[in-house]
Amino acid sequence: MATPASEVRVEVSAGIAVITLDAPQRRNALRNELLVDLWNALDRVDRDPQVRAVVLTGAGSSFCVGAELTGPDTLLRALEDDQLGHTPTGYREPGGRVSERLHDMVTPVIAAVNGDAVGGGASIMAATDVRIASREARFGFVFTRRGVVPESASSWTVPRLVGLGRALDWMLSGRVFGAEEAYAAGLVTRLVDPADVLTEAMAYAQDLVENTSPTSLAHTKRLIGGSWRYDHPGAACDEESRTYARLVDSADAREGIASFLERRPARFGPLDDRPSHRF
Repeated sequence: MATPASEVRVEVSAGIAVITLDAPQRRNALRNELLVDLWNALDRVDRDPQVRAVVLTGAGSSFCVGAELTGPDTLLRALEDDQLGHTPTGYREPGGRVSERLHDMVTPVIAAVNGDAVGGGASIMAATDVRIASREARFGFVFTRRGVVPESASSWTVPRLVGLGRALDWMLSGRVFGAEEAYAAGLVTRLVDPADVLTEAMAYAQDLVENTSPTSLAHTKRLIGGSWRYDHPGAACDEESRTYARLVDSADAREGIASFLERRPARFGPLDDRPSHRF
């Protein structure tokens, strides 16, 4: 039997990996196979020392409209077919595994939200680091309107981006809302014209590649991502201080200072310490 073609496309150039959800004929609606391929693509580029930034986008007019729904038993069949999700400790759905991988990335991920992001598509988008969206995009956490609950870790990410009140509004009602509301609430980082979404995301990624230390980026992501477990800023300060002390005499710190004093672009080394993950 022939192996089906992947619906996740990966292109790497000049330190940037562009990962494209490539099923425009169904508006990049999610299937188990696509989510597995997306996790594998994220894992592969995160372990590549040549990749300094990742751009995640969708082919066609939509970013991702969530799970592909073909009948009343669609979600049940997807759950039953998801063999990797049935673990000794219970079921773990694939969108959540993707969002967890995004959270754990040492490489920054910029979402180029070229169109509608709904359901699992909005949830996966919310797990990225920076979200540059089309002014014409629509968003929705529509789970209550489908008889299910938030997934892909959106019950964790969305309140942290927009606050508890707005997250409850969106997730209880399941309503679809526009880009201006998403931007005003902080769900997306920047709004641009539809034709400029990928260009702006690539420019953001290129700035990271040219001007920041991969090691500093990885530690900064870890510090911010882990800060929610502290109930007092002193604990976060302690963790920052420990990390700062380890890095202050590093090659990257010396290069960052030298490049500033010499008024030239910095030449930072690659990040070598890349943890392993399992889907």
